[in-house]
This record gives sequence, structure tokens and C-alpha cells, in this order.
Amino acid sequence: MRRRKSVEPRFFVGIAAVAVLCILSAVYSGVTGNPSPVSRAAGAVIRPVQRLASGIGGVFGRGIGYFTEFDELKAENEELKKQLRENEQLVRDAQLAIEENNRFRAQAGQPERQRNLTTVNAEVISRNPGDTAVTLTLDKGTAHGVAKGDLVTTIDGMVGYVSEAGSNTCEVTTVTDVDMQCGALITRTRETAIAEGSYDLMSEDRLRLSYLTAGNQVVVGDTVETSGRGGAFPKGIMIGTVESVQPEETGISYYAVLRPFVNVSNVSSVSIITDFTDTTE
Repeated sequence: MRRRKSVEPRFFVGIAAVAVLCILSAVYSGVTGNPSPVSRAAGAVIRPVQRLASGIGGVFGRGIGYFTEFDELKAENEELKKQLRENEQLVRDAQLAIEENNRFRAQAGQPERQRNLTTVNAEVISRNPGDTAVTLTLDKGTAHGVAKGDLVTTIDGMVGYVSEAGSNTCEVTTVTDVDMQCGALITRTRETAIAEGSYDLMSEDRLRLSYLTAGNQVVVGDTVETSGRGGAFPKGIMIGTVESVQPEETGISYYAVLRPFVNVSNVSSVSIITDFTDTTE
């Protein structure tokens, strides 16, 4: 028969020592409220390992974050390239349309369209909110060639017109002001109307496109520009986009609600058109 190996007494002594240390550590912590010397010693041994593990985890985390950010940037870059290609195509289409229009004008014996604008760049130095709309003060005036009635624009479209001009500053009546009124043209249909401020719409930063006929073909999303009628403003300055078409109270005509292209509440840099020639007729 095989003899069973006896467990050496040192094994039991070791277990007993560990148990005693654990009990003493618990009692010490309970009485003093502080970590026992045993816990501190164990922490001193484990802490470098924890730091190493944390550092490795941080490296992997940053690596994963880098690749995730790289993928996002790559996708954004592809989207921007797509938009650039689309915009380039729009420019080419517009150029072809201009060339075709010039050919038609030449065939009809009309001169090519010529449009020259003289502008002065200006900065908004104050805003004066009132009961009817917001009035802007610009840092250019008559000393810079600015005159009352000049149209004020940005690259996006119409801001308003100069209502008062001093030597070095001027006041601008904005596009949603109830005093604003100008001839307008629907870009798509070439229908004419009047763009004007409205008491009912100014709090919403909107304006009216008035005097649309009952048979108008204006739809939501149509863009509206200055018609140049009367010669006060140049033709083709964008005003806004049609948000809705409503019947007038009389039921004889219609009006459209326009959202201006320029938000006059936060515009800061503008151009003042001090002179223009436009052979678009």
C-alpha cells in the first residue's frame, strides 16, 4: 500500500500566520480608522503594477481614439470633396447658362449683360432695436462716398438700405423694417412683386412679398431678388426665400412670407453699393 504523504507542520504555521495578520489588520483598521501596516505594504507592492496596467490601458485608449478620429476626419474629407465637386459643377452650369444667354441676346440684337457695382466695405458698430425693426449703424458715411438710399448687402444678399448718412457713419434700415419696400422678382418664374416689411412678421425676422396675382406660380422654396424696377437698387440682389404663400384678406391677390438670406441680428461686415450700372433689360 502506498503511504499517504503527511502535510508538513510549516504549511499550517504559514496559514495560521496569514490568518492572524488578516485579523490584526482588520482590528487595527477598525480601531484607528487608518489602513494597517499590512494593507500599506500590500498597496506598495501592487501600486506599481496598477500604474503599469493603467498606462498600458491609456496607450490603447489613445490609440483607439486616434484611429476613430482619423476615420471621422477621412469621412468628413470625402464629404467635403463631394460638395466641392458639386459646387464646381454648379459653377460650370452657371457659366454655360451665361454664355447661352449672351448668345440669345446677341441673336436678338441685344447687348451682352454688363453689371458694374461700386462698393464700400463697412463694419456694424451698433444695433438700435426699435418697435418696428432693428436699425444698424455703420462706420462709413458721406466722406467715404455713402449716400442716403444706397443698398447695403453681404455676399449672401440684401441687408437693407442707407436711411441716414453722416460724415463718417450711416444708419441702415434693415430688410425686415416696416419702412423697407423694394421691387422684387421671383428668380424661377420671373414674376414681379413688392418686398416689404410687415408689423405682423418683423418679430419673426420675416418680410412680405406682396401683390402676387391669383394665378401666381410661386411655391415654397422659391428665391426672391431685387427687380431693379425704378432704378433705386441694382437688379439681382438676393432678398430671401419663400416660406409660405397666403391669400390677402380681400381674396383678390396673394402674398408670400419671405425668410431673408441675411440675419441682420448678427451681421457684422457689409458692403454699401454706392454706384452701379446694369444692362440687364
